[in-house]
Amino acid sequence: MMHAKTIVADGIWSSIGSMNFDNRSLAFNDESNIVVWDRAFGAEMDSTFVDDLRNAREIKLPEFKRRPWAERLVELGATAFSRLL
Repeated sequence: MMHAKTIVADGIWSSIGSMNFDNRSLAFNDESNIVVWDRAFGAEMDSTFVDDLRNAREIKLPEFKRRPWAERLVELGATAFSRLL
């Protein structure tokens, strides 16, 4: 899994990075984005997004609640160490 925020506006302005668009990220977090002003790059970003949607599937709450106990245990461990991860 890749944790990146991406956006394409008007097919020409693109931004890719790890930064959230909020005051905390801007002031305190060591994260960054790259911004590109290019129509060809914007088209490639749009195409990548559509490909990602083709390979994605929605997980609804009933299915999520039926996940295996081992998966839940890993989630609990990750939560306990979330400040360090």
